[in-house]
Amino acid sequence: MRRKLEILLSVLMFVLLPAHAEESAALPEPDRMADDFVTVSLLVAEPGDVMYAVLGHATIRMQCPYYGLDYVFSYESEAIPRRVLSFLMGRLQMGMTAIPTQNYLDEYAVDNRGITEYVLNLKPEQKTELWRVLDNTALEGMDKPYDYIKNGCAVSCIHALRQTPGLKIKYNIPEEIKKLTIKETFYKYAHPGWDRFFVISIAGGVVDDIDFPQMERLIAPRELADIFENSTIEGRPLVMEKHELLSNEERVYTWFTPLIFAILLLFLSIGNLFVGKNYFDYVVLALETIVGLLITYLVCFSSLCATEWNWLIIPFNPLPLIFWKWRDKWGIWYAALIVVWCIAMLCAPHLLVEYAHLVFALAFAVMLSKSAFRKYVLNKK
Repeated sequence: MRRKLEILLSVLMFVLLPAHAEESAALPEPDRMADDFVTVSLLVAEPGDVMYAVLGHATIRMQCPYYGLDYVFSYESEAIPRRVLSFLMGRLQMGMTAIPTQNYLDEYAVDNRGITEYVLNLKPEQKTELWRVLDNTALEGMDKPYDYIKNGCAVSCIHALRQTPGLKIKYNIPEEIKKLTIKETFYKYAHPGWDRFFVISIAGGVVDDIDFPQMERLIAPRELADIFENSTIEGRPLVMEKHELLSNEERVYTWFTPLIFAILLLFLSIGNLFVGKNYFDYVVLALETIVGLLITYLVCFSSLCATEWNWLIIPFNPLPLIFWKWRDKWGIWYAALIVVWCIAMLCAPHLLVEYAHLVFALAFAVMLSKSAFRKYVLNKK
């Protein structure tokens, strides 16, 4: 891949630099200052069915029709599905790649994911400089630690534009976007399914910080498109036109969402107060422990981005399992702590956890209260 990028860069340097004009004998001399000699676009793909695609994808497309060059520059990571443990440990690598646009479109067509193109209103020399920046970034290879905050697809497009000499873009950010943390943006744009639940479960720290720099908070491609459509460059609109490259098919999602599961678990926990089955306690404890071990590992040991702190570690951690034998002494107090935690999460000015997390935590609190409830309310053991 690196060799292919080196060849591509050498071709582009030959094609785009006026100093080499007299050296090309294959084609008549083009007008390199013509507006359509090089075109640049933002491509926004619709969300997919896997965790890392739940927000869609943003890339920059560069074209030089005269020489038949058409590439998409995309920030990609090593394959997450095949390296889940490496992902959780924060050991994946990522970087920018140059992909022939038709190959890119074919891949998304197979997944039935729509793509919208936003043609940017840059001057010829600005397009040339941007292409150089993208080429040089792609030549660095997959050498960056996986970080969807600092090197996410949307913010990487902004970084490329910022690194381009001569580009003076005035970004006009809608007020409703300014008020959102990274986590709230993800919550807003992602479908309320298991993928969103998983990402919000493992993400904390910086994603909850409203003071994080605004243009570094971009995580949703559709949010980036909205900003581009409201922005200007040297007094002219940044986006000249937009059109659909691939149509988007309506996706069918499961009705059995995390919230439905958590509500079901809560009702069963309440019912078990009267039934008193111990095996159900072990089911709830097992679920709490699995989540708790994951959260504890991420907060204490993993180098994955946005895992430096997580509010879920209060109700979900391995301590209940470790001290389960003495639950009659601490269970009711820990249940009270969980209830207070749920109230605090609801009163927080920004979204910190999903409602499914709160209901799940309440189900655990009800289970911990079972012994006290049956002893002092029902007068049963």
